[in-house]
Amino acid sequence: MRLKWIVVMLFIAAHGTAFAANPAVNSKKELEVKFNQFFQTVDSDKSGKISKAEAQAKDSGLAEHFDQMDANHDGMLTQKEIKNALSAAANRQQKFVQALEKADTDKNGKLSRDEAKALPNLSANFDQIDANKDDVLVTEEIFDFLRKIGDAKQ
Repeated sequence: MRLKWIVVMLFIAAHGTAFAANPAVNSKKELEVKFNQFFQTVDSDKSGKISKAEAQAKDSGLAEHFDQMDANHDGMLTQKEIKNALSAAANRQQKFVQALEKADTDKNGKLSRDEAKALPNLSANFDQIDANKDDVLVTEEIFDFLRKIGDAKQ
């Protein structure tokens, strides 16, 4: 389940909510303005909610994860539902990064096979993740693998 949410978060961050990762956005107020612009762009009927059809027409990433974000299952996304989903995804990402740091017992920025055993999903997919076959995993390889999983689900 944890891996699924990380994939979801990476997919969302890479698509319609790319503004959240924009280095030019450096304040909470700027982020809120960008979010509002995004929401208004997708909310083409200006109802204050985004339907699945609007999401499909304007943002494939949002449409892909629409049902997961629709907390009350009313077929519409509010700004609050999207923000809550993004916040939850960011929290999961932070916890995953912390788990990676904890697993890196020798603190060299790499996970050996033994260290990866602390993270069963990584350990089970070690050979697939280890792109350069050097028998250690670095964060770039891990996140590239997660992105590939997300792309494959499309």
